[in-house]
Amino acid sequence: MFVNYSIIIPHHNIPKLLKRCLHSIPIRNDLQIIVVDDCSDEKYKKDLYSLEKEYSHVEFYYSDICKGGGAARNIGLNHAIGRYVLFADADDFFNYCIYDILDEFINEQCDIVFFNANSIDTDTYLPRNRINHLNNMHELYKKNANKSIISLKYLYGEPSCKLVKKELIVKNQIIFDETRIHNDTKFSYMIGFYAKEVKVDHRAIYCLTDRSNSVSKNNSHQAQLIRTKIFAEKNKFLKDHQIPAFDDIMIWPFRDYFSVKNMKYFQECLHIINQYDYSLGFILKKIAIANSKTKIRRIGNKIGRYFHRYF
Repeated sequence: MFVNYSIIIPHHNIPKLLKRCLHSIPIRNDLQIIVVDDCSDEKYKKDLYSLEKEYSHVEFYYSDICKGGGAARNIGLNHAIGRYVLFADADDFFNYCIYDILDEFINEQCDIVFFNANSIDTDTYLPRNRINHLNNMHELYKKNANKSIISLKYLYGEPSCKLVKKELIVKNQIIFDETRIHNDTKFSYMIGFYAKEVKVDHRAIYCLTDRSNSVSKNNSHQAQLIRTKIFAEKNKFLKDHQIPAFDDIMIWPFRDYFSVKNMKYFQECLHIINQYDYSLGFILKKIAIANSKTKIRRIGNKIGRYFHRYF
């Protein structure tokens, strides 16, 4: 039978959560489910092989080298045969409305359909605010559709909650980066850039969980340098293509280092963004704007003192 959808799930060391994710996905003849294991530790292999037997309709692929979620998704894309692709993380899951959605979008022709999501703690199942930025974009759509579409295409960096036409990905040779963090950032804004026709569906197709030891919570100095580079490159792309958007994640390392007075690391990040034509003055202004108006004067005074002392 013709395959309408491919769901790609990277996995590393969390087979119990992967089972929860797989259990949330309908079994359909027109749906291909792909799990790519990113070189899980040996102690988890037995559980993975058990899952492979239990979910015999799911395709499992195993990588011998641990390269991260981006590389795993690229492997999945190489095996995907559906007209449309959805992405999920192994510690998340789909909500029940996916059953209706997959029925309703069988004959879809647009490049991307953006859905909404909810967020919970992975252990307690209590609500969390991890996906508020996506919820806000959907609320904005009701007031200003054009502005919301810009945000969804360029500022919603996660690959989940998007039904993406496979032809769009292949035609424009879009792949995931293979960095440890933010490997989905470029993929997300590039599919947004090339998408001509998009739709917005306000149903929460996906539940994004909050987990204490997830990759997204990596704030090591190496991670901050990677974060700075990826988002400086992204913002330069947006500026060069005259797209009216700016991703504030670029200033997060500066804000963090400035708050703890670590000017050595601050300068290392500054060296990176200088290569993308961003100046110290631009960053300091963004830090001030990102804070509430009541703090701007106090932060401005601090900025002046540190600028004089260190630069």
